[in-house]
Parts: sequence; structure tokens; C-alpha cells
Amino acid sequence: MFDRKWLRPMALAMSLPSTALGFAWFLNLLVNKNIISRNTGIILLILAIMNILIGMVVYALKNNKK
Repeated sequence: MFDRKWLRPMALAMSLPSTALGFAWFLNLLVNKNIISRNTGIILLILAIMNILIGMVVYALKNNKK
């Protein structure tokens, strides 16, 4: 039904919105409790999203030749 080589990047792409929302909520709790600053929370959220996106691209490029 699905092409096996695209299963992992599709799973990462589908999990991106829920991961971003959950992580943003968690970081908001940390910012409200003054554990981390607002700027640190924003940077961590951007890094988490970039990590997922880079993981999808690297996996797609690595398996492109198969």
C-alpha cells in the first residue's frame, strides 16, 4: 500500500504538528514558572522543529539511491 522507503519520513512529517504543539505547551509552562527565559523557549522550539525537518531530509537523501 505504501512505499516502504517513504514510511519513516511520512511518519516524521505527520508527527511534526503534534510534536510542535506539545513541546510549545511544555516550554510555555517552563517560561511561566521562570525556569527558562522566553527567548530560550523560542530558540528551543525552533531547534526541535528544525531537528525533525533535517531528519526527514537526511533520511530522504540517504535512501534516495535505493
